Amino acid sequence: MELIDVPEGLAGVAVAATRIGDVLGEQGAYHYRGRSAIDLARTSSFEQVASLVLDDRHEPAIEPVTLPDDLAAVVRLGDLRTAVSAHAALSGLRPLVDIDAEQRRADAVRLISAFPALAASVARRELVQPEPGEGYIAGYLRMLHGAPASPDTVRALETYACLTIEHGFNAGAFTARVVASTGADLGACVTAAYGALTGPRHGAVQTKVLDMLDAIGEPERAADWMRSALASRERIVGFGHAVYRTTDPRAPVLREVCATLAPERHRLALAVEAAAAEVLAGRRLGANVDLYAPIVLEGCDIPRSSFTPTFAVARIVGWCAHVLEQATERKVIRPAAYYVGEPYAGESPY
Repeated sequence: MELIDVPEGLAGVAVAATRIGDVLGEQGAYHYRGRSAIDLARTSSFEQVASLVLDDRHEPAIEPVTLPDDLAAVVRLGDLRTAVSAHAALSGLRPLVDIDAEQRRADAVRLISAFPALAASVARRELVQPEPGEGYIAGYLRMLHGAPASPDTVRALETYACLTIEHGFNAGAFTARVVASTGADLGACVTAAYGALTGPRHGAVQTKVLDMLDAIGEPERAADWMRSALASRERIVGFGHAVYRTTDPRAPVLREVCATLAPERHRLALAVEAAAAEVLAGRRLGANVDLYAPIVLEGCDIPRSSFTPTFAVARIVGWCAHVLEQATERKVIRPAAYYVGEPYAGESPY
């Protein structure tokens, strides 16, 4: 078989067809099944957006759920990957190839619905449960903090969650699809996707943005700090994107949220963005979602250790949508690699 040369990181390579959504880099826009993600984040509840993203069957993607008592010892370990795997095992999830489309969707809804409680339980290292009739985001905040959040806080995090529920063929979504192509159960797919999200080059970059803001301290120091960072060849986080060639469309929405949620951080971030426009001029490195997202999370009193799990509370819907779509395909995703080591010294057995 003749191998095909592809760009590093598969940049610009289409590996599948999808109906879930698209990221339009040159336009600075993205959508969920043809509907503007920005408009949905401004006007819709998370439950509405989740139903659209999962499969657009106009059926709920979230249902009442209770975590099994057997998870109590697992969540005390403080590792969400372990908790997701254990929950999948206790739920009796079966391989995707052994179940029909209806059961796959039921499994997805069950795991999505349990995820906020899993993330909150791991953060608190004790089993916490959703309450009947509680909203997905409001319930997550209550379980995480042990008390109900204000309506403004809930709406701020809901806007963030609607913006981040899905975003094309990112590393986490692609990982979920690779695992799904093997026919593994949905819990394995989501655990693998979450593992990809924890990487500092993917979802775990957000805490580094707050570290940067802490180091800058005052708006007046932003430009000098950036020049110094560039001179030291440090990476300036919160700017540039693998797909967008203009400002990340999620950034302006979250910038608005920050203005009332965290005015001091908002003022500092505005100064950093203005300084970047000057210092990084000509590099096409506009603000991305990570410049303002961690300010929203911090403003919602979410500890930095829970930033990535909170991201996953939203993104799990997108992962599950990709898994359900990939499960309809029969081919295992199995690319090749160029061997560049020592030549083979043996003989052919044939």
